[in-house]
Amino acid sequence: ALLVVAGATAADQEIHPDWMKADPAGKTVWLRMVGAADGSNGTMNFNGYGKGEMTVTVPLGWRVKIDFENKGLAALPHSLVIINEIAPLPIEDGTAAFPRALTIRLVEGLLAGEKDSLEFVANKEGRFLFFCGVTGHGVAGMWDYLVVSKDATAPTVRVVARPGPARKEREN
Repeated sequence: ALLVVAGATAADQEIHPDWMKADPAGKTVWLRMVGAADGSNGTMNFNGYGKGEMTVTVPLGWRVKIDFENKGLAALPHSLVIINEIAPLPIEDGTAAFPRALTIRLVEGLLAGEKDSLEFVANKEGRFLFFCGVTGHGVAGMWDYLVVSKDATAPTVRVVARPGPARKEREN
Protein backbone atom coordinates (compact mmCIF):
# COMPACT_ATOMS: atom_id res chain seq x y z
CA ALA A 1 0.00 0.00 0.00
CA LEU A 2 1.39 3.35 -1.01
CA LEU A 3 1.01 5.99 1.65
CA VAL A 4 1.11 9.58 0.49
CA VAL A 5 2.27 11.89 3.24
CA ALA A 6 0.50 15.22 3.56
CA GLY A 7 2.51 17.75 1.65
CA ALA A 8 4.16 15.12 -0.59
CA THR A 9 4.86 16.25 -4.13
CA ALA A 10 5.60 14.55 -7.40
CA ALA A 11 9.30 14.99 -6.57
CA ASP A 12 8.89 12.71 -3.53
CA GLN A 13 9.41 9.00 -3.84
CA GLU A 14 8.90 6.02 -1.60
CA ILE A 15 12.05 4.01 -0.97
CA HIS A 16 12.66 0.63 0.67
CA PRO A 17 15.92 1.14 2.57
CA ASP A 18 17.89 -1.67 4.16
CA TRP A 19 18.07 0.41 7.35
CA MET A 20 14.38 -0.21 8.09
CA LYS A 21 12.90 -3.56 9.09
CA ALA A 22 9.29 -4.19 10.11
CA ASP A 23 7.43 -6.92 11.98
CA PRO A 24 3.73 -6.34 11.19
CA ALA A 25 2.59 -9.19 13.46
CA GLY A 26 4.56 -7.73 16.37
CA LYS A 27 3.72 -4.13 15.37
CA THR A 28 7.39 -3.18 15.60
CA VAL A 29 9.69 -1.24 13.29
CA TRP A 30 13.50 -1.13 13.59
CA LEU A 31 15.40 1.83 12.20
CA ARG A 32 19.16 2.15 11.88
CA MET A 33 19.75 5.91 11.97
CA VAL A 34 23.19 7.23 11.15
CA GLY A 35 24.24 10.74 12.07
CA ALA A 36 26.47 12.29 9.41
CA ALA A 37 26.02 9.34 7.05
CA ASP A 38 27.84 11.34 4.38
CA GLY A 39 28.76 14.91 3.53
CA SER A 40 25.20 15.98 2.69
CA ASN A 41 24.20 19.29 4.29
CA GLY A 42 27.72 19.70 5.67
CA THR A 43 27.38 16.33 7.49
CA MET A 44 24.24 17.59 9.29
CA ASN A 45 22.04 14.66 8.23
CA PHE A 46 20.36 11.44 9.27
CA ASN A 47 21.01 8.60 6.81
CA GLY A 48 22.09 11.22 4.29
CA TYR A 49 18.94 13.36 4.56
CA GLY A 50 18.41 16.68 6.30
CA LYS A 51 16.14 19.71 6.26
CA GLY A 52 13.06 17.49 6.08
CA GLU A 53 14.11 15.57 2.95
CA MET A 54 13.11 12.25 4.58
CA THR A 55 9.76 11.24 6.07
CA VAL A 56 9.41 7.97 7.98
CA THR A 57 5.77 7.00 8.59
CA VAL A 58 4.77 4.43 11.19
CA PRO A 59 1.32 3.15 12.14
CA LEU A 60 -0.20 4.48 15.33
CA GLY A 61 0.50 2.17 18.28
CA TRP A 62 3.59 0.51 16.81
CA ARG A 63 6.81 0.10 18.81
CA VAL A 64 9.74 2.01 17.28
CA LYS A 65 13.27 0.77 17.97
CA ILE A 66 16.13 2.94 16.75
CA ASP A 67 19.81 2.07 16.70
CA PHE A 68 21.68 5.37 16.33
CA GLU A 69 25.34 5.75 15.37
CA ASN A 70 27.43 8.84 14.72
CA LYS A 71 29.55 8.15 11.65
CA GLY A 72 30.72 11.74 11.33
CA LEU A 73 34.03 13.39 11.94
CA ALA A 74 35.75 12.50 15.21
CA ALA A 75 35.40 16.02 16.60
CA LEU A 76 31.74 16.50 15.58
CA PRO A 77 29.21 14.95 17.98
CA HIS A 78 25.58 14.15 17.07
CA SER A 79 22.48 13.01 18.94
CA LEU A 80 18.87 12.08 18.16
CA VAL A 81 15.59 13.02 19.80
CA ILE A 82 12.03 12.79 18.49
CA ILE A 83 10.43 16.18 19.14
CA ASN A 84 7.10 17.79 18.30
CA GLU A 85 7.19 19.76 15.07
CA ILE A 86 7.73 23.33 16.31
CA ALA A 87 8.85 26.67 14.96
CA PRO A 88 11.27 28.09 15.56
CA LEU A 89 13.41 25.03 16.07
CA PRO A 90 15.29 24.88 19.37
CA ILE A 91 18.97 25.88 19.29
CA GLU A 92 19.82 22.74 21.29
CA ASP A 93 18.30 19.94 23.35
CA GLY A 94 14.62 19.32 22.59
CA THR A 95 11.84 17.77 24.62
CA ALA A 96 11.12 14.19 23.61
CA ALA A 97 7.63 13.80 22.15
CA PHE A 98 7.49 10.20 23.43
CA PRO A 99 8.99 8.74 26.63
CA ARG A 100 12.53 7.39 26.00
CA ALA A 101 12.64 8.81 22.44
CA LEU A 102 16.14 10.27 22.79
CA THR A 103 19.78 9.28 22.87
CA ILE A 104 22.14 9.79 25.77
CA ARG A 105 24.09 13.08 25.99
CA LEU A 106 21.51 14.92 23.93
CA VAL A 107 23.28 18.30 23.95
CA GLU A 108 26.86 16.99 24.20
CA GLY A 109 26.18 14.32 21.58
CA LEU A 110 27.86 11.04 20.76
CA LEU A 111 31.33 11.16 19.21
CA ALA A 112 32.20 9.45 15.93
CA GLY A 113 31.79 5.70 16.24
CA GLU A 114 29.62 5.90 19.36
CA LYS A 115 26.19 4.27 19.40
CA ASP A 116 23.02 4.34 21.43
CA SER A 117 19.57 2.77 21.13
CA LEU A 118 16.18 4.16 21.89
CA GLU A 119 12.75 2.59 21.97
CA PHE A 120 9.25 4.01 22.33
CA VAL A 121 5.65 3.37 21.40
CA ALA A 122 4.25 5.70 18.75
CA ASN A 123 1.09 6.23 20.79
CA LYS A 124 -0.04 9.60 19.45
CA GLU A 125 -0.82 10.64 15.94
CA GLY A 126 0.93 13.54 14.25
CA ARG A 127 4.04 14.79 12.52
CA PHE A 128 7.22 14.92 14.60
CA LEU A 129 10.89 15.58 13.93
CA PHE A 130 13.98 13.41 14.08
CA PHE A 131 16.19 16.14 15.56
CA CYS A 132 19.84 16.50 16.54
CA GLY A 133 19.97 18.12 19.98
CA VAL A 134 23.63 19.18 19.78
CA THR A 135 23.90 22.98 19.91
CA GLY A 136 23.23 24.46 16.47
CA HIS A 137 22.86 21.18 14.58
CA GLY A 138 19.07 21.01 14.34
CA VAL A 139 18.74 24.62 13.21
CA ALA A 140 21.49 23.91 10.65
CA GLY A 141 19.16 21.35 9.08
CA MET A 142 19.87 18.14 10.98
CA TRP A 143 16.21 17.16 11.15
CA ASP A 144 13.74 15.00 9.23
CA TYR A 145 10.12 13.94 9.70
CA LEU A 146 8.49 11.11 11.63
CA VAL A 147 4.78 10.74 10.92
CA VAL A 148 2.59 8.58 13.16
CA SER A 149 -0.62 7.73 11.31
CA LYS A 150 -3.77 5.83 12.25
CA ASP A 151 -4.29 5.19 8.52
CA ALA A 152 -0.87 3.62 7.89
CA THR A 153 -0.82 -0.17 7.74
CA ALA A 154 2.97 -0.54 7.52
CA PRO A 155 6.03 1.67 7.96
CA THR A 156 7.16 3.61 4.89
CA VAL A 157 9.96 5.98 3.95
CA ARG A 158 9.54 8.84 1.51
CA VAL A 159 12.39 11.07 0.39
CA VAL A 160 12.79 14.12 -1.76
CA ALA A 161 13.88 12.67 -5.08
CA ARG A 162 17.25 13.99 -6.19
CA PRO A 163 19.45 12.64 -8.93
CA GLY A 164 22.98 11.56 -8.28
CA PRO A 165 24.93 8.40 -7.44
CA ALA A 166 25.46 9.20 -3.74
CA ARG A 167 21.72 9.66 -3.16
CA LYS A 168 20.90 6.48 -5.08
CA GLU A 169 23.28 4.41 -2.93
CA ARG A 170 21.55 5.57 0.28
CA GLU A 171 18.15 4.52 -1.05
CA ASN A 172 19.15 0.90 -1.62
